[in-house]
Amino acid sequence: MKILMTAVLLAAGFSPVIAGDLAKQGNSFAALTAQTNKNDIKIPSPTTPAKVKDKTAQQAQSWTDAAKAAYEKALDDGGLTVFADLKELPPGARRQLEQELQTLPQGPGNSSEAFKMAVNGRTAFVVQSYIYSDSLRVYIFNAAGVLVARGEGSSDTPLKWLPLP
Repeated sequence: MKILMTAVLLAAGFSPVIAGDLAKQGNSFAALTAQTNKNDIKIPSPTTPAKVKDKTAQQAQSWTDAAKAAYEKALDDGGLTVFADLKELPPGARRQLEQELQTLPQGPGNSSEAFKMAVNGRTAFVVQSYIYSDSLRVYIFNAAGVLVARGEGSSDTPLKWLPLP
């Protein structure tokens, strides 16, 4: 028992002198715990995966709401001005831009462009398409290329945010 206790104490980082002193006090667990104040022991509360997932989802939703608000403010201020190069677009945004360019009808007033904007210290990418100069489709992506918001509007109706597919 004395050898086992010494091995445990050594593994825990105690010196052989301390291990010997504790062994002289008695070969019991009580001798080990007597030197530890119960108030000194801090047991962290368990973090369940559900709690982490909920917190992450809340943070993502608040950033999405901030991105929507930033986009609406930019529209009110005259539109987005910082274009995004095709090379810097994350894959999801690039695919959406390519799809928009392929599906837009040919003719004046039809365009699709990619922009970037800063939202709460993070970059958001926006793919925006005008159809016949009076209808708008918008897709907002995070920096990883994940679609976080999409909306539609026209000259007759304000921009409305739609559920994600």
